Amino acid sequence: GWTEMDNVEVTAASGNSGKSGVIVWTSSMTNTMLGFLADLVAKGKRTSSGFRETHLKQCAAVLNEQFKLAISSDQVRNHLKKWRKIWVRVVNLKNLSGALWDEDTCTIRLGEEHYAGHCMTHKPDAPFLNNPIEHYHAMATIFGTTGAKGMNARSGNDLLSIDVDDEENGEVNGEIYTSPQVGESAHPKGPPKKKAKVVKVLEDPLGAILKDGFKLVAEALVKSGGDDDDIPD
Repeated sequence: GWTEMDNVEVTAASGNSGKSGVIVWTSSMTNTMLGFLADLVAKGKRTSSGFRETHLKQCAAVLNEQFKLAISSDQVRNHLKKWRKIWVRVVNLKNLSGALWDEDTCTIRLGEEHYAGHCMTHKPDAPFLNNPIEHYHAMATIFGTTGAKGMNARSGNDLLSIDVDDEENGEVNGEIYTSPQVGESAHPKGPPKKKAKVVKVLEDPLGAILKDGFKLVAEALVKSGGDDDDIPD
C-alpha cells in the first residue's frame, strides 16, 4: 500500500539523531509536509524558482514540533523531490488512452485487461492505477495542474510545476513542467501560401551556383580570345 511506498527510501529511523539520520516518512508526516507547502503556494509565497530555504526550514520546524523529530530542510527538500517524481508519473498515467479519472476518490481507473497489460510492462505504475492516489490535491497545488502533454489545460493561470531549488539543473525533463499555452503565441503566423510559392520558384541552390559559375568561366574564355598564355583570373 501507500504507507510502504512512503518508506521505500528508508533504512532506519533517525529518532533525534539530527541531519545524519535517515527518517521514516509515514503517510501522516508526508501529509503534514505537503499540506504545509501547498498552503504556502495558496498564499502566494512561493517564488518563480521554487520554495525558499526559509520555507523548507519552516516546514521542517512544523514536522519536528508535531512528530518530535529532528528533520532538516535538506530532508524536506529530498522528500519533496520524491513526490514531484510521483506527480510526473501520475500526470502521465492520467493521459493513458482508456484511462478514466475519478475526481471523487482521486483514482485513475483502467479496465481489467488494460490494467493487467500495462502492469506487466510497467510494474512500478501498479500502485497508482485503480487505487486512490494519496496526497493528490496537495501535489496538484504544489506541482501544478498542467502537466505532460498539456493534460487538462484549463487556462494560462494554472500553476506550473517549479523546481524545488535552483541547484537541480533539470533533474526531471523540463518539458513536463511547461504549460501548453507557453510559446504558442511566439510563432508569428505568416501566410503559408506565399511561402510555398517562393519555394517552388527557387531552383536548387547548388545548381544555380554551378550554372552561374559556368557562365562566368565561358564568358571569360570568350574574352580571352583563346590565347593559351593569357588565361584570365
